[in-house]
Amino acid sequence: MEAKEEELERICLNCSCFLPASADELTEFGLCLNDEAFEPFIDELLGKSNYDCCKDLIERKKFLGDCEACPDFDLGKRIEIDENSEFGRAILSALEKGPLDLKTFERLILEEEVRRIDFMTLPIDEHAKQLRSPKREEQDAAIKSLAALAKLENKAAFEELFNYLQQLPPPTTIEEVHFKIDLLRHFEYLEFRPLLTQFLLDELYNTPSNLTTRQWISAILEFLRRCPEEDVREPLEKMISEKRFSYRLKKKVEYLLYELEYGI
Repeated sequence: MEAKEEELERICLNCSCFLPASADELTEFGLCLNDEAFEPFIDELLGKSNYDCCKDLIERKKFLGDCEACPDFDLGKRIEIDENSEFGRAILSALEKGPLDLKTFERLILEEEVRRIDFMTLPIDEHAKQLRSPKREEQDAAIKSLAALAKLENKAAFEELFNYLQQLPPPTTIEEVHFKIDLLRHFEYLEFRPLLTQFLLDELYNTPSNLTTRQWISAILEFLRRCPEEDVREPLEKMISEKRFSYRLKKKVEYLLYELEYGI
């Protein structure tokens, strides 16, 4: 809680114009920002905690903060710290380590603003637009942002990313294979995993099995191995019975079914 204004002594230490003489260590010495000599350095001192800009001047002008204040004594705007809030506890924790400089205070405010964001309903329009960019680096940035929001239970972000994955054609080059594998990894820890099961089963049917695509097929099988057995057993057993799939792929599927049955 704040101390009431009438309880504060009229000493320089309690004046809003008093600035500690060092940003690196606790000190009883300070300087008065009303002193015209510091006017050229105010932005550096307050905005960047840069004391090197006038080091010699500080050494000459510093004084003990417990001296009696001048007629210009000003308490400034005082705030009450809520000890029960996360932000309040962060402020108090920082104050225990010493005077709260501007950079630390700005960081704590930013962290508080981030905490207050409702990521579940955060709009994704800009990310969705970026995802459709012809530039791969912009697509990659959008994928990472949407995946992060999806993991924070933003349903719109998941749907956008999932629709993007669904619209990609079966890979025909090793670059496309690696791109789809990297994209699939973003879904590994999502609560929406069940929605992917049918899509990946369809991918097995639609992707030709060859030297280029075998890594993509292996990634699909690895994902399906972590799915509930009841969701994948029947379509995988049907796949084994069809002649159009290679012997090698059928053996991989058979081994996957074996792992699912015995919990390997």
